[in-house]
Amino acid sequence: MRLVVAVIAAVLTMGAVVHADTPVVIPVFPNLKLTASQKHDRVKENPWAGVGQVVYGPVRWPTLTEFMPKAGKRNGCAMIICPGGAYIFESMSSEGYREARYFSHLGVSCFVLKYRIPEGKLPPGGVPLPLLDVRRAVQIVRAQAKQWHINPHRVGIMGFSAGGSVASLAGVHWLPGDPEAKNPLNRFSTSPDFLVLGYPLISLLPIGKQHDAFLLLGRGSPMDVQKYFSSQLNVNALTPPALIFYARNDKIVPHENEKSFYRALRRNNVAAKLIVFRKGGHGFGMGIKGTDSTQWPKDCANWLEKMGFFGRRSAGE
Repeated sequence: MRLVVAVIAAVLTMGAVVHADTPVVIPVFPNLKLTASQKHDRVKENPWAGVGQVVYGPVRWPTLTEFMPKAGKRNGCAMIICPGGAYIFESMSSEGYREARYFSHLGVSCFVLKYRIPEGKLPPGGVPLPLLDVRRAVQIVRAQAKQWHINPHRVGIMGFSAGGSVASLAGVHWLPGDPEAKNPLNRFSTSPDFLVLGYPLISLLPIGKQHDAFLLLGRGSPMDVQKYFSSQLNVNALTPPALIFYARNDKIVPHENEKSFYRALRRNNVAAKLIVFRKGGHGFGMGIKGTDSTQWPKDCANWLEKMGFFGRRSAGE
């Protein structure tokens, strides 16, 4: 109970002291025992291709940055957004804040996740830190669904590149809610209701980017561990529906990543859509001007509406 109280207190306290237009930042695990310096990240403005703010590892203090729609416009849908960055950094602006602003204007309650960047090994519990963080993020959003005018059955995850890896893992390795759990947050399922995956890393086997696999699991990780955390091998009928997109001229993540996950979803009769753009390269965020990759936000909104995740208005507004 103390954890839920701490999260709520953080939201109320921070909301009281920041400017109305400044997003609220919510700690994902407020009881982590860290020094003040460990809670500060290496942040810089990266001018390369207009990427904007980038957070470099190590990240030890995971947070959710809140982007809420205007009152009366909320459609009950919520989205947790996981920026990419090869498990070395996180592109908070180009693959997080910009998307959150766009979809919040459409009525979606958005939360940009700054997840803990793995440091080349699995933690003692055997679950990658980013997966622990995104699971808890889903539980936090569901726990506060009534307060935030969110339908707890319309909570999805969007991820880009390595953030797409985090999102896909959340979709295949979710935990059911435990109604008897002492921690109230654990009474909520961590399963997302939908996935939106932009040029995602999916496989940690040779078809994937082995450098990223080493960073997430460590060098010399056993084959069974690599298979367990290769999302395309762990899809089943309970995996949430997914929209997947990438550009044909992406030279960073092999296209078999997206294709194999899409095929696995279809084999298990899970609703899925795969969109391939002609140009955009890798890491195009909201899209590269002058290319067809700029179409994906509209395609995504149309897909979410068609799938029934956009309501006319959330309850209580």
